[in-house]
Formats: sequence, C-alpha cells, structure tokens
Amino acid sequence: IKQVFINIITNAIQAIPARGKINIKAEKIKHRVRIKIHDTGCGMDEKTMKHMFEPLYSSKTKGIGLGMAIVFDIIKSHDGTIQVESKVNKGTTVSIFLPLK
Repeated sequence: IKQVFINIITNAIQAIPARGKINIKAEKIKHRVRIKIHDTGCGMDEKTMKHMFEPLYSSKTKGIGLGMAIVFDIIKSHDGTIQVESKVNKGTTVSIFLPLK
C-alpha cells in the first residue's frame, strides 16, 4: 500500500504548478475505507484517463508507464477498487476503496 501512495502522490507532485495543492482524506464508509487524494494540477484528458492503468502507457516524456499499472494491481490484490476523476486544468481526484478487515 505504501507504494500506491508513493506513485499517486509522485504523479500529483509532477502535475501541479509551484503553488498547487494536494489534499488527502480518509473516511469509513460502511465496511470499507475510502482514501481520496486530490491535486490541483493540470488534470488529464479522456485519452489519458482511458489508458492510465495500462502497463507501459505514459503521457509523460520521461515516464515509463508502470506507476498506475502497479497501483491498480496492488489495490486489486487487497480486494479494493480505484476510481479516478480528472478535468484538464482543474486537477485530479483518485479514490481508493479498501475493505476493513
């Protein structure tokens, strides 16, 4: 799970301008926990959103395209799910849902 947060927060840091923000919130919803990570960065277009969890897909010139694929696999291996909302020039919100055990 540590790697999940490293990858998502690294992406957020790379997407935000000098005065951008990253907010992290966790809350219990029934028998699950939702962790929301929101950044005020550049956001993603529909093409990037469609392919973001595919191995070797990257919208970055220096990216290798494994970060979000790894995130997806780790969350899935913990019986969780992940949702992403993003708007170009508005930012991105990643919501991770994990079961409480």
